[in-house]
Amino acid sequence: MRTLFIVLLMSTIIATGCNSSPKDPQSDPKALAEAIFAAAKSGNYSTLPALIAADADGDSKMIAQAASDQNIQTEFKKHFEKGKVSGEPVVNGDAASVNILFGPDGTKEETFEMVKKDGKWYLHSF
Repeated sequence: MRTLFIVLLMSTIIATGCNSSPKDPQSDPKALAEAIFAAAKSGNYSTLPALIAADADGDSKMIAQAASDQNIQTEFKKHFEKGKVSGEPVVNGDAASVNILFGPDGTKEETFEMVKKDGKWYLHSF
């Protein structure tokens, strides 16, 4: 009986662990930055416009345009596919700063400035 209980318990734990849903890329600033880099790595640019604030700066809006402009896609991929978050985000209310490394060799330092609107994080400037 005890063996059956242990087997059932382990099955439940394994099933629960494997059934976790993917993290919302706009749930926190680090996840948002990682989603931008993931789009560059995968070539799936369709998600980018939803990650950029409506009042974003020109550089950030250009990231959104990668969804529909092949020339921008090429440059975006070149500069962001080796990107990564550098350190922990600094959150101050509905604003956050995320230090990143990007560029063709992934060593150029920059900061993503993000804003939170209606519970979701958006890239505002960098």
